[in-house]
Amino acid sequence: MRDVMLEPIYPESYDLSYTCLLIPRLPTHQLKDNLADFLVEMLQQICSVYNWRIEFVTVCPEYFQWGVRVVPSTQTGQFMKEIRSRTSELIMSTFEDFRNENPFDDFWAPGYLVVLGMRPHPKEMVEQYIRLSRRLQGFSVV
Repeated sequence: MRDVMLEPIYPESYDLSYTCLLIPRLPTHQLKDNLADFLVEMLQQICSVYNWRIEFVTVCPEYFQWGVRVVPSTQTGQFMKEIRSRTSELIMSTFEDFRNENPFDDFWAPGYLVVLGMRPHPKEMVEQYIRLSRRLQGFSVV
């Protein structure tokens, strides 16, 4: 009797994909220039350690967005906590201005936006998320 072993043609077809978004804790902190480049590099390094695959990265002055593929056993909170804490730690230790202006250890605003799938968040969703986050932080929102 022969053993039959079935394997998917594309193993990544079983991975889960997410589109993720973080915003800086302070509205005055802009993600641009050296910080934007730094974020892309750090995200790639962090994800390569865990074998998470980055599909796209968008760094705008107001937010950091990326698409990632992970194995189904990886919990959303797990990869978001790791990316959030590692990037925050590296930003605060590398960019002195941000460290001096931010009384918190965390560069990122509380919470995050994660949607199942690999499409960038619609502009309206991002704007609404930023307004809600800022309101919850106690900042006046226009």
